[in-house]
Amino acid sequence: MKRHVILLFLLVAAVAQAQQASDAIRYSFLIPGGTARFTAVGGAMGALGADFSTLSTNPAGLANYRKNELVVTPSLRFNNTDASLNNAALWNENVTSFNIDNAGLVFHSRPRDTTWRTFNFGVGVNRQNDFHQEIYYQGAAQGTILNGWFNEANSEFNSGVDPEDFYPFTSGLAYDAGGIYFIDDQLTYDFEGNENAVVDRTQFVQVDGGMNEMVMSMAANYRDRLSMGVTFGVPFINYRLNAVYTEEDPGGAVDGNVPYFDNLTYTDYLRTEGVGFNFKLGLIYRVTQALRLGGAFHSPTWYSMTDTYDNTLEYAYTDGTGPNSSFAQSPYGAFDYKLRTPWRANASIGVVVKKSGFLSAEVEWVDYSSNEFDLTYAVSTPETVNLERELNNEISRNYRTAMNIKVGGELALNELRLRAGVNMLGNPNEGDTDFRMAYTGGIGYRMRAFYADLAYRYMQNDGLVTAYSGAPAATTVSTNNDFMLTLGFNF
Repeated sequence: MKRHVILLFLLVAAVAQAQQASDAIRYSFLIPGGTARFTAVGGAMGALGADFSTLSTNPAGLANYRKNELVVTPSLRFNNTDASLNNAALWNENVTSFNIDNAGLVFHSRPRDTTWRTFNFGVGVNRQNDFHQEIYYQGAAQGTILNGWFNEANSEFNSGVDPEDFYPFTSGLAYDAGGIYFIDDQLTYDFEGNENAVVDRTQFVQVDGGMNEMVMSMAANYRDRLSMGVTFGVPFINYRLNAVYTEEDPGGAVDGNVPYFDNLTYTDYLRTEGVGFNFKLGLIYRVTQALRLGGAFHSPTWYSMTDTYDNTLEYAYTDGTGPNSSFAQSPYGAFDYKLRTPWRANASIGVVVKKSGFLSAEVEWVDYSSNEFDLTYAVSTPETVNLERELNNEISRNYRTAMNIKVGGELALNELRLRAGVNMLGNPNEGDTDFRMAYTGGIGYRMRAFYADLAYRYMQNDGLVTAYSGAPAATTVSTNNDFMLTLGFNF
């Protein structure tokens, strides 16, 4: 097993020999997409409904449809990331991704019992997260990726492990590439006694993929007063990471900081695929014609996950025979495990100003400390049992219950709609009360049988990225500019 850590608040591309507690945050800290209308008002539609995105937030909103509807939302995301190591030059990477944030069908019916105004069914897909990002930095710093691998190899060798059986993704990879070797039957490496030498380093990280949730929902409206709904969700995870990390002795093997060592290039690949299931229950109560109250409960999502991974190392050095280099590639690895993400609850309020528009707000609670890994369901060994226990204890210690606040509104000018919203997304890390901000806006045009909506969302996030455990961290500033276009057809 090996893993990388990619966090929203702490971005790390690091090789380890197990899952990390922060991996759970990647799949439970959600930034939902959906329709352009939903996005433009900051997702604050839990008390209003009649928008397909609410099937993933408050399914009672489905009951407020009065027609059949077909909806689709293509989107474009522009991610810009600045990165710098030890206050060196700032490096910038841009990536553009095209997605379908939403596609669905709503079927409306009116029961014969006139006390029930609607009984509706909806099926489709809503996007829950987007992972696309690229990061590049370069600079000089002390230490090397070989330090940890050598310590691991030395421990294995002293425990009686044959060098050919060193762990193939770390110590074994370094041994096969010549970064770790024997002199007079003693295991050594070029950095021995010079572990804190300054070396030039670069890293390029490319991440893509996302999370989409297939939803199947039913909802009913009672006397135009109470709406009730349920959603059965099947989320899909597709996450890919490619990373290239280099180290180089500034002066070369002759005049450099580390005798013999010239440079190394380490590449790393990880793909995570998963499928899960959950359910959501929701209510909307119309207090008056203008005032609406909503609430919803989301069960945990139970995921079945598979990681596939491999890596390579090229090591170059100069000795008495001249320049030399060697290349090693790990085997293809795979690991199956399960993850249970947190429960969620939300409460919302909406004020409808006759035919002039609405104002709405929503508060969501998420207990990130209740994330839980199951690493033993496929293969149970003492190693996986201990790792699972340590991992889940770390989640309980390091994460907390957080609050997400969403506020938005819409102004109706005949067929034209103007929208704006803001999100305050709570930090899952224990002791950190900062919010991640998102600002949204949009415009829409409504006709009897057709509508078109355009939305924009701006988000910025500071983070860190490291190439390996204990490596110096590069600081990052990531900016997302998201554009969504929804086309809807009523029939």
